[in-house]
Amino acid sequence: MIREVWRIELGVGVGPFRLGASIAEVLHALKSRLPVRPFEIAYDATDPYKRDIVVNSAEDGLKLHFDSVRQTLNAIEFYDVNRVALKFGRVVIFGGEISATFMSVYNLFGPTFPGQYVAAEQSYVLGYEGGSVKFPIPAEYLHLYQNGTDLPMEFPNGATPAATGFIVYVGEDYRSPGVPTPTKRHYFEEVDVEVGEDHTTLFYTGRKQQIQLGWSPQEVISEIGAPVSVFRKSEDPNDGCAFYSTRSLWR
Repeated sequence: MIREVWRIELGVGVGPFRLGASIAEVLHALKSRLPVRPFEIAYDATDPYKRDIVVNSAEDGLKLHFDSVRQTLNAIEFYDVNRVALKFGRVVIFGGEISATFMSVYNLFGPTFPGQYVAAEQSYVLGYEGGSVKFPIPAEYLHLYQNGTDLPMEFPNGATPAATGFIVYVGEDYRSPGVPTPTKRHYFEEVDVEVGEDHTTLFYTGRKQQIQLGWSPQEVISEIGAPVSVFRKSEDPNDGCAFYSTRSLWR
């Protein structure tokens, strides 16, 4: 039984997740759910800035994509829309026994940008400002939509396609999403570093504060305030979190 119902806000976020949120904020949101669902974190250890950092919650059919440099959330992807109930406005459109057909999505979200046929995935992507919905196309009907001009409202056999994927981002194209504004004012702020003979100092130019390498935790907190969250390495198998340096999770 689906207990959670998350609200969709195109270009803004879904449920507890907001585009522009830091990894710490998102992990806190994931661990605040009861019971905690296991999730995996995938990154490229050999070239950490080449690919997105991805948090994958398989039980939710959800991937959270983070920019590898800014480490802020830039896309919220549901690769299985039947795991979590999602509503747009007052209407629950995805989740459980609900089948989000092409026409129901089209009627609810309104006018769309021109759709895109994705040959590699044999699917049709219906795009909106801030979000896209993916519909699989049966092999026998692929030739009808390869030109990208026809909408798959109904197949020749009378069936209507049902959504299997959904993604929220900033901009008009899920393949090149825009950069969301960080949810925290000082999250990605400018820092000047001064390396001296005796010590190295970091200057936070936006808030006129500084810390030195070698300071104790108490000194750092006294100068710049308490941290948003603290993470400790845990050997508890029930902790719900796993870190991976692998390419097996990338599509």
